[in-house]
Amino acid sequence: MDDLLTDQQQAEQVKGWLRQNGVFLAAGVVLGLGGLFGLNQWNRYQERKAVEASAAYEVFLQAVRSNQLGEAEAGMAALASGFASSAYTDQGRLALARLYLEQGKADEAAKYLRLVADDGTTAEFRNIGSLRLARVLIFQEKNEDALKALRDPGSPAFAPAFHEVRGDAYFAMGKHAEARSEYQQALNSEIPTVVIDRTYVQAKLDDLGGAAADLPPAATAPPAP
Repeated sequence: MDDLLTDQQQAEQVKGWLRQNGVFLAAGVVLGLGGLFGLNQWNRYQERKAVEASAAYEVFLQAVRSNQLGEAEAGMAALASGFASSAYTDQGRLALARLYLEQGKADEAAKYLRLVADDGTTAEFRNIGSLRLARVLIFQEKNEDALKALRDPGSPAFAPAFHEVRGDAYFAMGKHAEARSEYQQALNSEIPTVVIDRTYVQAKLDDLGGAAADLPPAATAPPAP
């Protein structure tokens, strides 16, 4: 029994085990260190790419703020080619679309908004892209296309805004009953939202002859202890 072995006997057993398994131990240490080294290298690479993306975005943003469309387009191309999976690219496409709209280039704006709506790095970016794309399409009187762009957002927080913009599309098509329904659903959201102007949506509903939306009761604060 091991607990009855002398210290010398136990030491000999340990030495024998090490002689038999030392190669495997050494290999495990090397592999472990190699994996750690690789992880550290990857983390440093990711940090460096994030810094580079931030710097490229700042250069791009300066061009946008200065209304320098050519420089902004070049900056956007650099972001898309070097940092396609970065949120900076989504932000850049949204900003460039706005610049295009300000310069009366709705088709170009729609193209970049569709990229965000279809391929944004997060669900939030995709939903923002869809909403802005739909508004541009309504402006272009492409109302059926706008409705197609407003797929299910998959998020209760975005649902009221999607209902509102669907209502705008239906209103532009002369489908007042459908528009009224969408505005009512926007106002009847079960969760608080800051993505719509409730007063403005209510005014649009009133213009359609709709009654005030059946709003859920406001949550009351718990009594003070």
